[in-house]
Amino acid sequence: MAANKFWKKKELSSLEQQVGSALTQIETTITEVKNLKVSSVVDYTAKINAKKQVYLVLIPYPCLSIYNKISSKLLPELEKRVKATILVAAKRTIESKWVKNHRSQTRPNSRTLTSVYEGLLEDLISPSVILGRRTRVRVDGTKFYRIFLDESDQKELEHRLDAIKDVYKVLTTRDLEFEFRRDDTFYQKRGAKKVAKK
Repeated sequence: MAANKFWKKKELSSLEQQVGSALTQIETTITEVKNLKVSSVVDYTAKINAKKQVYLVLIPYPCLSIYNKISSKLLPELEKRVKATILVAAKRTIESKWVKNHRSQTRPNSRTLTSVYEGLLEDLISPSVILGRRTRVRVDGTKFYRIFLDESDQKELEHRLDAIKDVYKVLTTRDLEFEFRRDDTFYQKRGAKKVAKK
């Protein structure tokens, strides 16, 4: 049953079987999980020297819209069953600017390094939303990125921030710092149902 949750993959590791079986169990309570597929599951616990288990679940890019709708319900359930910090990201590809099949070929913006790195960060902090980002330079010349998140998501995200920081550093070599602040402008949270106008 666990193999049904994986996209074009037949041989699964023990970790992938564990996550796959947890997803099939969640299907009974959250029906939208049936359409969600997983590409692979990577254990980052040793790479980032974390005290608690940290797993990165990679999903195919076409499944990202399904995940965004149910992320607020799915993540707590999955973490409860697997007993680890779960981070989910879409599988994206970075294309070189210089590799072309034809002279006039242009690279899509979604395949640029900047776009992929920004998309990865948005996936990792889901279901929250980035309110702002600043690039800062320390006295010794090293760069770090300050990310502003919504204050209302602080309870959900606070215990996962260290894992997000460390996994993002391993994947992109970028340092992050998170800050929570109140946002007075209106925006719709990912996965929230649209309110019908009267």
